[in-house]
Amino acid sequence: MTLKSGAQEAVAWRDISMVYADGSVALKGVNLSVAAGEILAVLGTSGSGKTTLLKMVNRLVDPTSGEVFVGGKKTADWDPIALRRSIGYVIQDVGLMPHLTILSNVAIVPRLLGVPRRVREERAEELLKTVGLEPSRYAKRKPRELSGGQRQRVGVARALAADPSIILMDEPFGALDPITRRDLQDEFRELQRRLGKTVILVTHDIREACRIADRLALMDHGELVQQGSPEEVVGHPATEFARAFFQDAEAVATGGREGAK
Repeated sequence: MTLKSGAQEAVAWRDISMVYADGSVALKGVNLSVAAGEILAVLGTSGSGKTTLLKMVNRLVDPTSGEVFVGGKKTADWDPIALRRSIGYVIQDVGLMPHLTILSNVAIVPRLLGVPRRVREERAEELLKTVGLEPSRYAKRKPRELSGGQRQRVGVARALAADPSIILMDEPFGALDPITRRDLQDEFRELQRRLGKTVILVTHDIREACRIADRLALMDHGELVQQGSPEEVVGHPATEFARAFFQDAEAVATGGREGAK
């Protein structure tokens, strides 16, 4: 399964390869697209190239060959800083500025974009409410005063602060306990449905991918092995690697999308 007919591409990788100076190959001829408003989960074992693929979207990494498109424009034609500020980015350790308040952390990208202080702080307060953190209670706190789940919520709010159409997520819930992790997965999926953002999620967790994503893309040694809906990919693995990767059917059944409805 690729994009539905008529679906608008938000991100596309065209014949992407990545070879490092020492000769190691990170990606080999990857062709993949993400539709506007879709959640794509990129799965694979460690070293499969999934994070490298993600980082090409905001030009943290440039391909050796091939082209990446964001909103129909080659990333090579974007100013890297402008591109990064236009895309939300959520990582596992959140990366909040420890010396800034929670409100200031959420408002940091709008501040860099020159948004007036009152406007950006109102936007930050609105987003804190959106992710379940009451501004009157949390806005003036520092990151060290929050739990891991609360910091992750702040990370999501910060990624949304400049109202990006695309959000990149690299193992965003990996450091959380199972209950908090599942709650945040459900909350994020509901938030994405309301806001209609395009999301590219890198994870090694089959439960997480099937719970959140509309489509899965499975990577192995830098190659795209299979893509499609969770039902298609998990139910009909295309290779022996895919079959082995998805063999834990119970994990998918108990953590899959049915449980998220």
